[in-house]
Amino acid sequence: MAISRKISKERLALKLSLAGTVVLSSLGIGYGLYVGSNAILLDGMFSLLSMGMTGLSLYTAYLVTKPDDKYFQFGYAHIEPLINVVNGLLILLTCIFAFFSGVQTIVNGGQEIVLEHAIFYAVLSTICCFAIFFTETYIAKAEQSELVRVDSQEWLIDGILSASILVGFIFVMILDHYGYSQWNRYVDPILVSALSLAAVVLPIKVLRRNLKEVLLVAPQDDVQENVDRVIEKLSKQYHFDAYTHHFAKTGRQYDLEVNILVKDDTYWTTKRQDQIRLILWEALSDELGDTWLSVSFTGQARWL
Repeated sequence: MAISRKISKERLALKLSLAGTVVLSSLGIGYGLYVGSNAILLDGMFSLLSMGMTGLSLYTAYLVTKPDDKYFQFGYAHIEPLINVVNGLLILLTCIFAFFSGVQTIVNGGQEIVLEHAIFYAVLSTICCFAIFFTETYIAKAEQSELVRVDSQEWLIDGILSASILVGFIFVMILDHYGYSQWNRYVDPILVSALSLAAVVLPIKVLRRNLKEVLLVAPQDDVQENVDRVIEKLSKQYHFDAYTHHFAKTGRQYDLEVNILVKDDTYWTTKRQDQIRLILWEALSDELGDTWLSVSFTGQARWL
């Protein structure tokens, strides 16, 4: 029941995000072309990119809940970090492209914009972006959803872009008021370059975290320490001759493999082996949740 509720809220958040991106990407691209602002056009293009990635995330949220089958015999959990890596790469490339586009516009003498319409768009976009960001952040934290959390980061970037565009356009009005309107044409490309450079931090964080999961890097955190502690305690309590274990996190699923060396066949009956598995599961299931647990016993050290 809890898993079903989590999936429902996760999909609801992503559907809200998808609806928001459809509206804002249309407004951004339309207004950007109409008022002649590359900053607004960038905002709209970013929303359009987000729309595609949110659609993928929504499909991924459905996939990861499916049980394993004959094609994906370890389940679909690995698709989640893979989608997040693609998402992060696309955001990063967009930021890099926008930065060089802004620099090129500055070198070419700047660009005039229709100020009144630009400010209207910037206010509307800022409010919408931060509203969806805070909604998704709440759901991501409550449901422990990495998909929604990554999607909320896109809205944060978009919200910061929109808010900064708004501040920049207000600055243009101030320049006009004090008779420095000749500099107005540089404000828009400066905003594009500065904001894209600042926004690049978030996709880098997303890439670093999710690439570790794609590459099956063991999580270096409290969960890993607790797994080590529980297995070591079991080893001392039941006198394992030796053991090894392998631990990884892929999306929302942990994978734990434990290999135990035992030499007394009469003591280590099948019933006693299952008892170890049960103890291990009960000690870790609350923290690890949906875990792929494999515990094997061997009498030869070569299989550790």
